[in-house]
Amino acid sequence: MVEKVIEGFDSFEAFYKSYYSRLAAFASLFLNKDEVHDIVQDVFLNYLEAEVDCQSLNAYLYKSVRNKCVDFLRHQAVENQYSSELGQILLRKESEYFYASHNEIETALLAKELQEKINKVVEELPPKGKQIFKLFFFQHKTAKEISSLLDLSLSTVENHIYNNVKVVRNKLSPYLFFFLLYYISIQLDKIV
Repeated sequence: MVEKVIEGFDSFEAFYKSYYSRLAAFASLFLNKDEVHDIVQDVFLNYLEAEVDCQSLNAYLYKSVRNKCVDFLRHQAVENQYSSELGQILLRKESEYFYASHNEIETALLAKELQEKINKVVEELPPKGKQIFKLFFFQHKTAKEISSLLDLSLSTVENHIYNNVKVVRNKLSPYLFFFLLYYISIQLDKIV
């Protein structure tokens, strides 16, 4: 078997050493120490065997570990006919995962990745558009305040906002679903 080339790593061994302990720690949030090693090994093997085209290797690996853990817990729950304590643990772990604020590691990774993508797209905007976009969305200034601050007409500021939102939305459209999930989790945290 020809060794798969993994971008940013000299060898599979370097890739493995870089990710193993972090993935094992993440898997231990779901499983006992005994099952963690097998789950993480399976994720590495699946990655090597599969033709994976992902935007973020980091997010792919964490999501794969999470899915394998949930699958493992589901399998255990089926074996115990949902009446055992493990079935209850599965339901609790799944509900904790789907409520984003309980999954701090994944929420932090997603937030960081989304913020990096937003910053990159915003930095590509023309200078005046970038300035107006940052004032409006990052500093929460109104269009009227920006108009006064930059000595521009209100309609010019509104046009910049409208056009820049279109550009940003088009460039970030593959990530809109994640933005929505992230926004909802932030709103839920404010309520709770």
